Amino acid sequence: MHIYLDGSAALDPDVGERLAHLADAGHRLVLVAPDSHPATALASLSDRTTTLPAQPPRGSWFLTADPATCGDRQPGLRTVLIGPRENPPRPTRCDSTARDLREAVLEILAADAMS
Repeated sequence: MHIYLDGSAALDPDVGERLAHLADAGHRLVLVAPDSHPATALASLSDRTTTLPAQPPRGSWFLTADPATCGDRQPGLRTVLIGPRENPPRPTRCDSTARDLREAVLEILAADAMS
């Protein structure tokens, strides 16, 4: 399964430890950020790209901390907004919201266990 991690979500101080759980579970982790992003050196990453693919593989996830990057729904891509929504809540097209990266990782692992 592909998990796309927006650069905004990869700024968590424990990002390496959190993503290691997903890598250990066999997920392909792709950072969506420029070459200069500090997370590009993480050992658990499989790849890096500057944009989401137009047609991500079915069953993929997109983790972001920026509501503007949720965008339009794409078939087969589940989006998770990390962090609190702004008050008042802005409409987003994210499928779910997680308090932090740890909670987002747990959501993915739980979904895996249920399938």
